[in-house]
Formats: sequence, structure tokens, C-alpha cells
Amino acid sequence: TADRRVRNDSFLMYAGHSLLRLCSNVGTSAVIMWRAVLMFTIVIVSVGGFDDLQDMLSSDNVLDNLKKAMGDSSWRIHPLLPPSMSSVRSTARLRHSRHLLGRGSSVQSHLPTPEALAGGPFQDLSGTSIYGMGSSSRMIQDNHKPVFTNCSKYQPSVKEEEPAGTFVFRVTATDRDPPENGGNITYAFVSAPGDRLKFSIDSQTGDIRTRHMFDRDEPSREKEQYLTVRATDNGRPQLDDVCTFKVIIEDINDNQPVFDKVNYVESVPQDLPPGHEVMRISATDIDDGNNSIVFYDLEPKVAEDGKYFHIEKTTGVIFLDRVIDKEPGYHFRMKATATDQGEVPLSSAIELEISVVESHKKAPSFTSTPHTPIYLPENLTDFSYNIATLKAVSNTDEKAPVFELVFGRTEQTNKLNTFRLETEGTTAHIRLARHMDYESISEYTLTVRIQNKYALAAETTINIQLSDVNDCIPAFTEVVSGSVLENEPPGTPVMQVRAIDADSTSSNNQVTYELADNQEYFAIDKYTGNITTLVTFDREQRDFYNVKVIATDNSPSALYETGEHNKGQQVFRIEIADKNDHPPKFTQERYVAEAIPEDANINALVREVKALDNDTASPVTYSIVEGNTNNAFLVEPQTGKIRVNSQLDYENITSYTLKVRAFDGVYEDYALVDIKIENVNDNPPVFLPYKNNITIMEEQLVPGCIVTLKAYDPDIQDRSADQHIVYSVVPKQDQGTHLTIDNQGCLSLLKPLDRDPPNGFDVWQVLIQANDEDGTPQTALHQATVVSINLIDINDNEPYLDMPGPVVWRENQPPGIITTLNAKDNDGPENGGPFKYAIAGSASSEIQSKFGVSGNDLTALVTFDREEKKSYQVQIAITDHGIPAMTGTSTLTVVIGDVNDNAMKKGSSDIFIYNYKGEAPDTEIGRVYVEDLDDWDLPDKTFRWANGLSHENFDLNYATGMITMLRGTPQDSYLLKFLVTEEAVLIPRHTVEAVVNVTVKVIPEEAVDKSGSIRFAGVTAEEFITPDSHGMSKKSMLQARLARWLNT
Repeated sequence: TADRRVRNDSFLMYAGHSLLRLCSNVGTSAVIMWRAVLMFTIVIVSVGGFDDLQDMLSSDNVLDNLKKAMGDSSWRIHPLLPPSMSSVRSTARLRHSRHLLGRGSSVQSHLPTPEALAGGPFQDLSGTSIYGMGSSSRMIQDNHKPVFTNCSKYQPSVKEEEPAGTFVFRVTATDRDPPENGGNITYAFVSAPGDRLKFSIDSQTGDIRTRHMFDRDEPSREKEQYLTVRATDNGRPQLDDVCTFKVIIEDINDNQPVFDKVNYVESVPQDLPPGHEVMRISATDIDDGNNSIVFYDLEPKVAEDGKYFHIEKTTGVIFLDRVIDKEPGYHFRMKATATDQGEVPLSSAIELEISVVESHKKAPSFTSTPHTPIYLPENLTDFSYNIATLKAVSNTDEKAPVFELVFGRTEQTNKLNTFRLETEGTTAHIRLARHMDYESISEYTLTVRIQNKYALAAETTINIQLSDVNDCIPAFTEVVSGSVLENEPPGTPVMQVRAIDADSTSSNNQVTYELADNQEYFAIDKYTGNITTLVTFDREQRDFYNVKVIATDNSPSALYETGEHNKGQQVFRIEIADKNDHPPKFTQERYVAEAIPEDANINALVREVKALDNDTASPVTYSIVEGNTNNAFLVEPQTGKIRVNSQLDYENITSYTLKVRAFDGVYEDYALVDIKIENVNDNPPVFLPYKNNITIMEEQLVPGCIVTLKAYDPDIQDRSADQHIVYSVVPKQDQGTHLTIDNQGCLSLLKPLDRDPPNGFDVWQVLIQANDEDGTPQTALHQATVVSINLIDINDNEPYLDMPGPVVWRENQPPGIITTLNAKDNDGPENGGPFKYAIAGSASSEIQSKFGVSGNDLTALVTFDREEKKSYQVQIAITDHGIPAMTGTSTLTVVIGDVNDNAMKKGSSDIFIYNYKGEAPDTEIGRVYVEDLDDWDLPDKTFRWANGLSHENFDLNYATGMITMLRGTPQDSYLLKFLVTEEAVLIPRHTVEAVVNVTVKVIPEEAVDKSGSIRFAGVTAEEFITPDSHGMSKKSMLQARLARWLNT
């Protein structure tokens, strides 16, 4: 009772399954009389003002008044605030002390802790979880299964030829549980392995759509589809329900009528009386209903011919309307149209011809035809049975007309030869040729034609209708199992079974159900197949039942002669699902993990905790709730394995105590895990400050320490203790072994240091490494630092020319500046330039007479002729600016550039070609040779074939004179003649002859395998082939010498 007025609030009070509602505006005099005989929890939930409720429950007066109102001061009352409140003060619980006598601490184990209240729903003493916000509550243990409430009323349909993705309808199952605790339903089809599903279902909404374009007509005949949908909740354990229903594929008018013949040609006697039948046409539409009903129309090609005939609209029989006054041989040409009766009619047309014959020629006629329709059972198997008998006369001198069973263009008109015709004189019998199936085709229209020798004919149609027989045994759908929770009351739904009878008529395909066993535990609805419980099950006694269900159709079987009905049976496994009524329990109250190294890998296993739960359907999940500083660890929710989650550091934290929670969805337990961190050598040495930039003289061996370094190990807390540091100079390939350091950190020289290139540096960067643990290879850590040594330069390097060469100076030029000289000195700037240049005293007299130096320029003292000498090696002396100064000598090559100042003369040359296996491709073999003292004059020359005739095996480049041997040139000697024309500034235009003798020799593979090679050094290719004053070149001299040695 409230001790003050609380406006605009409502309260809900739960005690077990009892509910009291306190309305708004509760006055101070209101007293609730309620004596409890069991332990219970009262949960008061504010729908209105929250602050008033919190204050009211916190008031001692309220609690005292409530005790008095209950008439018993032995009640203990504690305020309980909902978990959504920001401050949960304590657990509100009314407990009668007399009821607690003898219970000891076992009751306390079921009481929710503040942590439990903060993390989940309220709990009563029986362990039932209650959601008390608002006006609804749900017990988590009451894990209800989803139910299709309208399954038997589902009558979905979809039109044929609709595209994939077309919406069909929505299935809906309901579950009384809240969505977050078992009430969230997902949908899926139940199908056999390998089935090609023709529909899709949205797992969340239950919307069913097509994933296939259906065709109701032949040959597919997709008239109906059976679907089984399973609805599964998210409870623990997951429960489900199934619903099987039929989807009707509705017909659309998508097929036009099809005539049973490609064309129609008949004859009519000239004296046929009006009103007589002339001929019949027939068309079939494979659609259903009005879409398959065909009406006929007749239209003449010649308007005058229209008055002779008319066609019966529904049968297609054409009658004569007036006496034929046309001569024999006249042809009536007409167009017949067949139109279906669909909402949007479709039609097809065909040409027909009726020929007039002489009056004495009579058409054959039927004398006896059967009455139609003829009814046949679909399971007729007597292939000698006369289904229909026809008699006819030819009306000529023939003994009998010719009978023909017309094969139509659809299955209903005998396209597949389901029937055959056998004749005996003037009698014909229609007999069965193939087995029939009512579910595929229920009606046939046969056309029998007779014809005599005058090609006159008559036709009649026979309608055969099949009767459905009970030849299909009910077959169960793919659902083979169900489940029900233990401790549920009798009458609880378990599952629905469904058997399908493929017979097409309701007189044969209605199925009823019965149980073959376990009738003491389960009941089944005879018509719906819904299985319900008869008892309350205990999973600990038995966890499943195999229940056999028999499905029986509603008429005597056509498969047996006993008169019994068709029956199908299947055994279904019904599992008794576990309820979550046991809390998890850790196997230990405290777990210990010793000596976890601080450098353990991320995800390394630390310890595994385990909580046992007697409920098999309630998996236990684990979480760390306390003590996980810096998220150092994680626990795998499903396994309880605790792993390293972030880098550990012994220097910061040496141990952890984790509080781990085991939770099964309702109940929880806690355990502690002590983790001890082990120190490892994970900190490298640290250098103390030192002088890291020192200066010494190059090329001098400085005695003693040039610098002393010190480092300490952070893993050793006592800095005054031996740090066990070992120092070393890290070798560098370009520095060699010039320095060393001892274990006291004294860095000293082994060799003087060089400042200058190519092996020296003006600043030597020396890398010093400190290793802890006395440098033990397996465990030591190291740290490195750089010592910079600056070297003072001395003048110990001669300068040298630093410029590209050779230098070109054209012949015939007057004396002048050839180039500007540039030098370099490997010493420092103070010992380098500016430089002084001169012709070296060691140079030859020729060099000194032809070249000079003026300042920084090399000059020509004379005019040069390339034909006299092509290049000169000029020695130049260079003096630096150092103290004392140093002089070096460098050689510069001066090439005398050619000027075309000599006329050419005719020339001849020999080219010898080895063609490997005769497979050489197009190959450049050399240039056309003429005698010419100039050698840079190729641009002034042009080349052509003598007499203007090219050679079939060789090609000539007219600009360069290059000769190319073409692919496929046979082994032989070839004398090639050319004309070479030259013209330059100093040379007038002139032409000379040139002859090239080419010898091509094919060499086999063996010759190449046994060949050798010679490499020449110190001579250019030009020098090798250029003849001397006696006409001999080094090349010809080598050839002669080799020939003499090899005796060839």
C-alpha cells in the first residue's frame, strides 16, 4: 500500500501466476489483503511517474505499513527496482520466514543477485524469468512452438506463364514467446535432397514467390504444386511447425486452337442433296475451361461460293445448303477459322478445298457408329478390347472403303498413337495402343475417316472420356520429425503430417490419418494430420518416440482385388525437447594459470574453464565480467577457453584475477581465474647519453678511446648491478674493419680512417650494438646507436680530368680551341681547385707540337688531316691548390673528325656466309665496298644495282649499301655488281663500280657442335679488317695462318 497519493501511476503485481492490478489514484487508506502460502516475488512496475515509484519503494513507512496490512511482521520486504532504472538499490522479495525453515542456503542459490537483475529480467524463486514492463509478461521456460493457425485454409494460386519472382501469397505462423526469447520465427521450405525448388520463400516474412515460369498445358502439365513450409523459432531448444498446402496453377489463354490436319481436301458429288454432310474439320485447344472451347467459322475465297455451304459452329461439320450447279472439276476454296472462348480469344485459320465430281460418284458412308461419349477406366489394360466399332460402305463396286484413324496434332487427338484402328472388311475397331493416365489426359477426340476409289470421303468423331480410378497410394511429404517440450500439458501440438494422393478426383484422393502405435502417448486428427500429446513427457525418462502414421484414401483400390483402400505409412521421430530448468555450474570455484610469459602471442591459450549444465538444449556461454584490465584477455563464448587478447607487460601488471560468468540464457554461475604473468627478457638495452659527434684527422691512428658508450638493461631493476651488456661494432661492407669496441664501451681505431673517395668518407657513421644477457644468442635483446666521426682532410690525392671523352676536332680546320678542360680532386675543397693545366712534360714531341693549353682550354696548334692520323692521346698535367700542391696526369683522346675531301674509287670485296642447315632468315651480310680514304662519308653516297637488275636472293639498301641475304638462298657463289654514286661539297658527283663476291655455304648441325670461337682484345673491328700498305689485313692474315695450321 502506498503511504502517500501517487497520481497517474499503475502497478502490476506478479506472484507466481497470480496478478493483481492496482489502478491509478491509489489512496493512503487502500489496503491489499493477500496471504501467500508459497514463496513468491512481487514485482511492481511503474507505467507512469518513475520518480514517485522509486521514492515510494525506498520509504521505510511503506514497507512497515505493508507488513501490517499483511498481518504478519515476520515477512521480510526489500524494494526491487526494474533493471531499466539507472540505480538498482536491492532485490525486492517477500519471503515468509516460516516457509524458509529447514531450507538452509539452498534457497539462496536461486535468488537473483544485483548483477543478475542488472543484466537480465526479474527472477522469482522458482527460477522463472518474468518480463514485467507494461501489461504483458512471458516466462522464458514456456518455450512455445510456432503454429500455423490457418494452414488448412490456405488455397494459394498463381497464373501460368508469370515471370519468376511473381508473388504468390504469405504464410504466417505465430509464437506466443517474446521475439528475443523464442518468438522470432524464420521460414524455409522442406524438400528432398536434389529437389529443384520452383518457389522461394522469404525467411523473415514468409512471402512465397515463384522462381520458375509455370506452364499448365502439355507437355509440362504443371497444374498444381505441393509445398511444405517449416516455421522455426529462436528458442532454446528451437521448435518448429510445418504446413503443407497445394498451389494451383491457373490457366491463361496462351494457346490458339490447332487443327488436326495441315490442310483439308474433300470431294462432293454433283448431285449430293442439300442438307447432307460434306466434310468435317476439327481443332483442339490445350488450354482449360472456356479457353479450350472452340467455335468454327467458314469464309469463301469467292463470295458466290459462300451460298453453297455452312459450318456448324460447335462441331465443325460442313453441310451443303443448295444444289451444286457447278461442273465436275470445279473447286470450292474456302478458309475455316477456329476461335477459342477465352477472355481474349485466340484463333487459327486453315485453307480447305472441296472438289465437284460426277453425279454417279458417290461418297462412302457410315452404316453404324458408336454412341459418344465412350467412358473408359484409366487403368484399362485389355489391348484387344473393342472400344468402338464402326461399319461403313464404299457406295462403289469396292468391297469396303478404306478406314483411317486420323492422327491429330495434340495428344487429345491421338498425336501419340494412344489408340489404333483395326479393320475387317466393312467393319473397323478402335482398340487401345498405349496405357492411359487420367491425371495426364482425361479426354480424347478421335476422327475416323473413310474413303473410296473416287477419293470421296466421310468422317465421324468419337469422344472418349476417362474415368479416374483409385490407382495412387497416399505419399507423405518430406517432413519426418517433430518435437514437443517436456512437462507440457496433454493436448500440446506436436506436428502436422501430410500425405498427398495423386489421384485427380475427390472420390479417390481424400486422405485420413491414424496412428499405428504409441496411441497411449499421442493422438492424431483424422482429417488434418495434426498430432497432439496425451500425456506430459519427461525427457529424462525418454527423449524420443518413433510413431508410425497410416494415411488411407477414400475408395477401394484399383491396384488390389481385395476391395481395400490404398494406404501409405511412414514412421516419424518425435523428440522430447529439453527445458532450461537447471543452472550451469563451474567445475571449480577458482582456476589458476601459472607462469604466462609476458611476451605470449596474441590468442595464446591461457586456461580453459568449464561449466556443466544438465539441460542439453541450453548451451552455456562464457564472458569475463571483472578484472580484465586493458582487455588483456578474452574468453571464447562457446568453449570457455581464455586467450591473450592484448600485449602483456610484466613491468606494469604482474597478475590478474578474472571473474568469469557462465550463462545458459536464464541461469548463471561465476568463477574466479588467477593468472600469473612471468617476466621475460622483452626490453632491449638503453644507451646513456654520450658524445656522438667527434672529429679526428684522417689517415692517423688515434691512440686510446675516441669515445666511450654505456648502456643498461631495463629488465634489471638495480641499475648499480652488473648489466651484462656486450658491445660490438656492426660491420658495414663499405667500411671494413677499422674500429673496435670492448665490453666497457671503449670505441677505438684498428686502422687509420680515410676521408677521400673511392673508399673513404668525410663522415664515418659507425653503428654500435649493445646486447643484454651477455650476448646469449637465443635470448639476448639488442639495441643499436650511431656514432658519427668527422675526418679532417689532408692533401693526399692527385687531381684528374673529369670530363666525357673522346673529344672530336674536325680535320682541315685552322688552329683553335678544341675543348674546355675540367678536373676533379678527391680531397676536400681546401685541397682541390682552382686547377692549373699544361701539356705534360712526358708527352711526345708530336703532341707538344700539335696541342697546347691556354688557361683551362685545350687548343689545336696546327691543321689536322684525318687521312694522316685519325686520333691522338693527349697527356695533360693538372695541379691542385692544396698545401703542398699535388700534380696528376690524365690522358684525353682527341678524334680527328672526317671531312669528305677524297673521291672514291671502284672496289671489290668477298663475303663468306655460313648458312646453318640452310635455315637462315633474311640476314644482313655486309655493305658494298669501294676504296675511299674518307670514312665518315656514307651519307654522301647512294647505291644501286648495276644495269638496274636486282638479284632474286639478295636485297640492297640504296641509302646505306647494306646487302641482305634473303631466306632460302641456296649454297653457291654469287657475283653481285653495284654502282655507287658520291657527291659532297668538296667532291663533285661521280659514280664507280663495286663488285661483291658472296659465297654461301650450308653447314650441318655437326659442324656447329664441333666449332670453336676466338675473341680479340685491343683491336677494333675496323682495324681488324682494314688492309695495310701491302694490301693485307689482320683478318686475311689470320685466315691464312689458320688454313696453314689446319691444312685446308
